[in-house]
Amino acid sequence: MAARVGAPYRRGMQFSRLTAVVTLSSALLVTACTGAQDGSDGVSTTSASGASDTATSTEGTDAGAATSAPAEDDAASTTTAMTTDESAAVLSVEEAEQVATTLLANRQKAYTTSQQWIKKAQQKAYMSTARTAAAAEARLARALDQKVAAAEDPGEANVLAISREDGKRPIFLFVQSVPKSGVPVLHLMESRTGETKDFRIIWEASMLPGTEIPTFDRRSVGTPVLRSGKGDLVEAPRDVLKKLAAFISYPQPEDKPDYKTNGYAAAVRKAASKQADAVSDQASLREKNWLVSEDTKVLMFEDGSALVLGALLRDTTFDIKDNAVLNAPDTFRVFTDDGELTDQAVLRTSVFVAMRVPSKETGGEPVLLAAREQLVDAWGS
Repeated sequence: MAARVGAPYRRGMQFSRLTAVVTLSSALLVTACTGAQDGSDGVSTTSASGASDTATSTEGTDAGAATSAPAEDDAASTTTAMTTDESAAVLSVEEAEQVATTLLANRQKAYTTSQQWIKKAQQKAYMSTARTAAAAEARLARALDQKVAAAEDPGEANVLAISREDGKRPIFLFVQSVPKSGVPVLHLMESRTGETKDFRIIWEASMLPGTEIPTFDRRSVGTPVLRSGKGDLVEAPRDVLKKLAAFISYPQPEDKPDYKTNGYAAAVRKAASKQADAVSDQASLREKNWLVSEDTKVLMFEDGSALVLGALLRDTTFDIKDNAVLNAPDTFRVFTDDGELTDQAVLRTSVFVAMRVPSKETGGEPVLLAAREQLVDAWGS
């Protein structure tokens, strides 16, 4: 469209990034199901049964598979120094499985319940940042008539870890589910009181292709929770997440941490660069990520390394140039009534990540295991 003298240049907003923030993780994760090598794309999970206390997840022989390693059998010994004969999990395996099964059912209802009751359903399934993300996802799906993966049958709840009793609260369950889509989803469930009725999902994300969850201590013994400091880890958990947040910002900073992100960081930067190019005539783009510190949780693996779970917030900001107008798409208008923007547009995304952080003994680099992005707000003028 030709610009008129003395009038703003109007063009439909090229906000493919609005879609990208919602689908980026899915686009990455689908390779975990399609498989690039041998065509095997099935995912199977095995829960503990009988006298065994093992939780496992495998994905055939797919080279792009995401898997979780088994917890040790109760009959096996453990090499973790923190494990003693007196150590015990905060819940029995049976109690943990019942809690996880109930919460996954509540999670499905949080997306399928009628509008009249959906807020209450969300409160029964989620809390904290995870609830905000779930509410936004359900809102977008309802407004745009979209399907939501969380509305699927989550399948069997596979409890991978139960926090160890240390006299402190909150207590945790770390659970894997494998919906029909085939991409394993990880869930962190928390009870701030220690009561089973008070468990809620506070974090969840899908595993990235080629990743595996290392072994936790057996579930009856429980998994140690690192509640403060860095212990014997090579870096403090919050510092790792802060560096990741900077690493996936746009433009990318010069300092790059030596982290393995399994393609995620590159995909985020590529999406931002592509979007910046698409709107370059009308606006400049910048992205900043920061850590939601209170959402950082740390569970210890059997070998002394740690699973660090956290949430980031990302603001994608479009600074609109003089004499330009951006027309907001339907996705943007779900959160705001501003249809024509002449100054600035901002998209806020919750980013849920899980990283394995090595100990000084195990060595190696921090590795990103799971990620999820969810658009939660938008505004502009």
